[in-house]
Amino acid sequence: MYQINGLTAWSIQALLIDFVIIVALFVSLKFIKGWVSNLHANDEITEKDNFAFGLSFAGGLAGLAIVLTGVTSGAFADSLLQEATQMAGYGLIGIALIKLGHFFQDKVALQKVNLHDEIIKGNITAALIDFGHVISVAIVIRSALIWVLTEGWYGLPIVIAAFVIGNICMLLISQYRVQLYKRTNRNGDCLQQAILDNNIAVGIRYAGFLIGSALALTAATGIAPYLADNINSSLLFWTLSALGSLVAFIVLHLVMIKVILAGKDISDEVNRQRNIGVATISAAISFAVGMTMATLLGA
Repeated sequence: MYQINGLTAWSIQALLIDFVIIVALFVSLKFIKGWVSNLHANDEITEKDNFAFGLSFAGGLAGLAIVLTGVTSGAFADSLLQEATQMAGYGLIGIALIKLGHFFQDKVALQKVNLHDEIIKGNITAALIDFGHVISVAIVIRSALIWVLTEGWYGLPIVIAAFVIGNICMLLISQYRVQLYKRTNRNGDCLQQAILDNNIAVGIRYAGFLIGSALALTAATGIAPYLADNINSSLLFWTLSALGSLVAFIVLHLVMIKVILAGKDISDEVNRQRNIGVATISAAISFAVGMTMATLLGA
């Protein structure tokens, strides 16, 4: 069979099918976002110029793209119909898992503030927090997809189990940031009050830390062995590796930020002075540490 750079006529057909399904999933996300929000997405973005809603919607698109990179990894299915079914099925499951993980991040980590209502009001900090939640959840889903080596539908239950474990780990990270903010804020306000006050610097730093943490968790894909004949042991290794990666991330992040921003009271700069520059540097450090761990240790 004639090949172009290793691609056969059959694999090209499979790629075209995947591309069409991916486009359809992105389009469907717009309607899902409007349906969940009980709003018309176009009205919020173009008519009302609601930047916060646009940022939240952009997070959903980016999150779906991240999940799809995990779905498309690995070999093609045995038939075009099976390839289309698996791509569409895993894509829709990915959207559902993003929404589920996003829901728990919002409702468990930040119980005193309704991010959805704040976003509709145009609260940019709430949108940044929402963006961080969606992207971090999507990275965890992608990690689970890459870690599970079983092709087809057989690996789905393990993917979901690994996602649940990873999402619980991310909830612990969210609680860590909430408690850290409470301890370092001299005014005694909580993180959720900062969201209501639309402290953009806090939103940038929080979102960056979550995304960096999720990237660090990706290291578990290279550390934890996947044993198809012993799923319980595999999930135990995954849990320990994920927790260990997050602890290492927190330590490395603390060291890096103390070195790069030596002599600066970062909490004061971000929490009280609302210094967006310092918050952005902090978020970039989180991303750099997480990406480095994912690259060096991840699968």
